[in-house]
Amino acid sequence: MSVFLQQQTVKNDTRRKKVFKKFFLRVRQISIVLIVWSLFVGLIYGLYQLVFERGIFLVKNIEVDGQMLHLTDAQIRELSGVKFGANLFAVDLKKVRQNVGGYPWVKEVAVARKLPSTIWIYVGEYTPYAVLVSDDNYMVDAAGKTFKSLSSGDEKNLPVITGVSKDEDVNVAIELLKTFSASQLADFFTPAEVNIDETKGYSIVLLENGMLVKLGFEGAAEKLKRLYSMLGAIESGKGKIRYIDLNIPGKVVVKYES
Repeated sequence: MSVFLQQQTVKNDTRRKKVFKKFFLRVRQISIVLIVWSLFVGLIYGLYQLVFERGIFLVKNIEVDGQMLHLTDAQIRELSGVKFGANLFAVDLKKVRQNVGGYPWVKEVAVARKLPSTIWIYVGEYTPYAVLVSDDNYMVDAAGKTFKSLSSGDEKNLPVITGVSKDEDVNVAIELLKTFSASQLADFFTPAEVNIDETKGYSIVLLENGMLVKLGFEGAAEKLKRLYSMLGAIESGKGKIRYIDLNIPGKVVVKYES
């Protein structure tokens, strides 16, 4: 064989070896990737089996938190829709919040998982501050939020708001009640009703004697202070008081029943 042919044969062998070497390296890389991927898939499947199929994380406790007057822990558990023995991670927390939050007395809800077997539910209730009398009777909180219709079992010893509808802002009446509560008159009288009249302004009916106090539209705090300063002279008058008008600057007008 000529030297030329020998050199060609060597070159071909070398090229062939490089191709096979490159091929085997590629096969080894693919094999490593497949092995790693198989291990990863197996790990994920194992975790899925452990968490969802083998019953490791099951709901064994529904923990209820919060200070409640109108709901019991048992009622909240029932409202939540969470079943004991259900998979902890399969519980739809958003759905639980919606279920519990749909109850009229519930103001706020928080839900969380507590490993290994507890669903935690926090509930904050509305605190009634007054009753709005409109097309129906509604419970109102201190922020002016109308949160439920008044029912037979609800607290009745609350001031009544009249002259506004459910769709209107009741914050003015709520602020007036707060202003009265902050005044010195609150040591002697309890507001039974707050009325809002578009033309005559605001007025308060006192629970103890049914006395009507006319306040107009502005300066309620100052007017109540003026009334307190004149309280002794007013109560010493003869006859039952029909109303007190505080709309005249610097004066307290008292109308007695004849």
